[in-house]
Amino acid sequence: MRVHQLSVRAFGPFAGEVSVDLDEKGADGLFLLWGPTGAGKTSLLDAIVFALYGTVPGVRGHEKRLRSDHAGVDVRTEVRCEVTLGGERLRITRRPEQQRPKKRGTGSTTEQATLTVQRLTDGGWEPVSTRIDEGSEHLRTRLGLSAEQFCQVVLLPQGDFARFLRAEPDDRGRLLRTLFDVGRFARAEDWLAEERRQADELTRAARTAVGTVLARVAQVADVDVPEDLAPDLVGAAGAGVDRWVAEVLADAREDSVESAAAADAARAQLDLRETEAAAARSLAERHTRRDRARRDLDGLTAGAADLESARETVEAARRAEPLRDVLEDVEHAGRAAERAAADLDVAQAAWTAVADGAPADTLTARALRDEAAAARALEPEVARAAGLRRSADALDREVDVLASRVLQAEERCAARPAEQAAAEAALARATDAQSRRPGLAAALARLTDVAAASVAADRAGRELASAEAAVLAAREGLVGARERAADLRAARLEGMAAELAATLAAGDDCPVCGSLEHPRPAEHVGAVVTAAEEDDARAAVERSEHDLHGALETQGRWTTEVAAAVAISDGVGTDTAAAAREEARVALAEVDAAAAGLGRAQRGLEAFRERAEDEDRRVVLDRAALASRTAERDATRAALAELTEVLTRATGDDHDLASRVRRLGRQADRCDAVVDAVARDLRARGDLAAAEGRASSRAAEAGFADVAEAAAALLERGELRRLDGLLRDHDRALEAARSALAAPDLVDLGAAPDEAATGEALRSATATREAAVAATVATSRRLVDLESLVGALTTARIRLDERRAHADHVGSLADLVTGRGANTRKMRLQSFVLAARLEQVAEVASSRLQEMSGGRYTFLHSDAVGRHGARGGLGLDVLDEYTGIRRPTKTLSGGESFMASLALALGLADVVTAESGGVQIDTLFVDEGFGSLDPRALDAVMTVLDDLRRGGRVVGVVSHVEELRTRIPSRIEVLAGRDGSRLAG
Repeated sequence: MRVHQLSVRAFGPFAGEVSVDLDEKGADGLFLLWGPTGAGKTSLLDAIVFALYGTVPGVRGHEKRLRSDHAGVDVRTEVRCEVTLGGERLRITRRPEQQRPKKRGTGSTTEQATLTVQRLTDGGWEPVSTRIDEGSEHLRTRLGLSAEQFCQVVLLPQGDFARFLRAEPDDRGRLLRTLFDVGRFARAEDWLAEERRQADELTRAARTAVGTVLARVAQVADVDVPEDLAPDLVGAAGAGVDRWVAEVLADAREDSVESAAAADAARAQLDLRETEAAAARSLAERHTRRDRARRDLDGLTAGAADLESARETVEAARRAEPLRDVLEDVEHAGRAAERAAADLDVAQAAWTAVADGAPADTLTARALRDEAAAARALEPEVARAAGLRRSADALDREVDVLASRVLQAEERCAARPAEQAAAEAALARATDAQSRRPGLAAALARLTDVAAASVAADRAGRELASAEAAVLAAREGLVGARERAADLRAARLEGMAAELAATLAAGDDCPVCGSLEHPRPAEHVGAVVTAAEEDDARAAVERSEHDLHGALETQGRWTTEVAAAVAISDGVGTDTAAAAREEARVALAEVDAAAAGLGRAQRGLEAFRERAEDEDRRVVLDRAALASRTAERDATRAALAELTEVLTRATGDDHDLASRVRRLGRQADRCDAVVDAVARDLRARGDLAAAEGRASSRAAEAGFADVAEAAAALLERGELRRLDGLLRDHDRALEAARSALAAPDLVDLGAAPDEAATGEALRSATATREAAVAATVATSRRLVDLESLVGALTTARIRLDERRAHADHVGSLADLVTGRGANTRKMRLQSFVLAARLEQVAEVASSRLQEMSGGRYTFLHSDAVGRHGARGGLGLDVLDEYTGIRRPTKTLSGGESFMASLALALGLADVVTAESGGVQIDTLFVDEGFGSLDPRALDAVMTVLDDLRRGGRVVGVVSHVEELRTRIPSRIEVLAGRDGSRLAG
């Protein structure tokens, strides 16, 4: 992965568009991204990450405000980056979701995020994707790194690794999990935990099943389960279970044999009692037959006298039977005459009630029917009158509605001028607010800048005062150091002869005159000043100069800040600026609230005008409809009055026309009924006289004195046959009773048997037999059930042993991977894998740390258990070669911590790269931390960075340290200003 070019627009602190050619800046393999704190150096790195992943690293990734606050409203935020991924040169253009002014009207709208990926070919740039999901997937497959891995491997943020260096094992583990995929190991832990839970549930279910079978055995055998075989102990006392079940099964077999023998004895006793009961039943049945025959003979003999009158009745009925037809004719004719007379009385009574003195004849009936027909002819006019009445009522209601609508419309027209004036006033207020808004918004923006600058001026003034005090102290320190160095130099020069004389030896040349003789060597008069003391004083002067230089640089920076802030704030105080800004904000908010109603006011006025026109049209139509409906209603009322008068005359005294038609029809029907009843009465009397003559002649011929005697002798149909049958049945029954008493098996029967005693003996034997059979069936069923349950118990115990063994095995594995049980290191499986990765990182990082520290420090991985028994595996120490002591990384000094963090970052980058499939990283950025190094340590670090350039790799150093500007000639400078940041040159 190599970054070639980067262009950002309206991104972060950059208001306009800035472009960086990293191929040009990184031609030597090393370049510096330099600028003061807050200028926007890290924002350029954020832009690279945003182009590749659509997000920014660290806490800045939680904010969606990627757009520059300095950019104009017509400038779109955009990042364009050219990179080489997997041998393919790509141009990535990405825009975040952002607000832009509407193309029509006022206000703003949301512009959705976009991503465009292009590929460089021989023919130029060709599109790869314009969709975010598709383009992101294309980049992800070629990068081979997640966003978190990319930020740690490519950007090397030293602050994060300094915290990683000093972090506790748990915090260190969280960072490693973002870089190394241990998800499959976490899933393995979860899978084993779930397996253990399921195995425990299956074991509990198997133990419950064994307990259930034991309880079933006790229930079937009607015994209690022993306390030592409780469900919680099942499986631990296998021998006790077998012994108890064997005892229960033996008892059941013995009970089955005993109940079978008792059933056989009861069967034999029942057979004997059944034989005795059969003999008693036969003798009792013969006694019953003899007694019944005697009773029948006595009863038939006693009823023979009563049947003599029946024999006489039968003889007379046989003589009267041939006269049945004429006798029935007389009876029918008499009843017909009675009915005709009754019908005549009823008809005359009904006619008299309505006749009003009129005679009941055919002429009266015809006159009534003619009058009813005339009334019936007018019945359709009744319906027409009802229709006219409904139409008139409907027209009345319609006229009332139209009159009300016309009145309401006239009232609304009267109130319309005031409503129009209110709508026009609201539109004028909203239009005025809309025109004032740009000026108020600009004033608010200016006052916001003034307030911020006033606060910044106060803060910068305080910092400047501190910096001036520091410059004064540094100058005083430099003067003192120079004076001490001059004093020591002068003192040493004064004692230089004595210093040289101290080195003379007999026979050696004098370094001054060359003489071999030294008659009078010089001696020190005052204090002796050594070369080492003079060197220390000179070094102190250099340090003081360095301190003064740093203090002056700080003073100059804060002086610039104060001047810039004062220029913006124009000397306005903080409180005054804040009050002015708040006043402008309130005014703008009021104007915005008023301007927000512009569209509503315009729509309201337009709606008012449309509503007024519509009401004018409707009131004209309603007035025309009112006149038309009023005329139609009056005509309908006149027609109704004329028709009502005609119907009233036709109805007369009746309730209505239909009632009159029904009354006349009923009168005509009653008149016709009287005429018909008179005719039927005359015919019925003639028929009765003729029938009586025929019956009298036939009765005399049959031997009866008159018709009444013949009618009395005549029986109902079937009665003669019944009496004949009764006499014949009596004769046959008398003969049968006499024959039954003469039967041989009913002679000399002896005494009657005691059926109650034999029946009771039989019932007792039957109950004894049934009880014995039930006991046999119960014991047999119990034995079969117990034998079946013994097999089920064996199966359940085998299943329990298997599941308990499986649960123990799975539980031990689950404990092992979660740092419990046999895991003496108390390391989870995830931590073990991360510990292996950390050990690799420590090994790779140690080579660079040794080079930067002059061979003094080496990383050592520690898997020791943490404090208070906490889980270990992610500890990290350093071995100090100077002392041979292993100590925590927290004990390193600031510069040592930077070197260790850089070495750790480079080592972690190498391991993550290898873990991700060997992705080649050709562009690296090292972010901050160089200010804590002394010159020698800085040389060592620069040597390591030089080594990183091997193989064509480009390393970008991100820092604000001034000395790096002299060490790295190729650089990108970021400058900050009140209108946003920019690039120098």
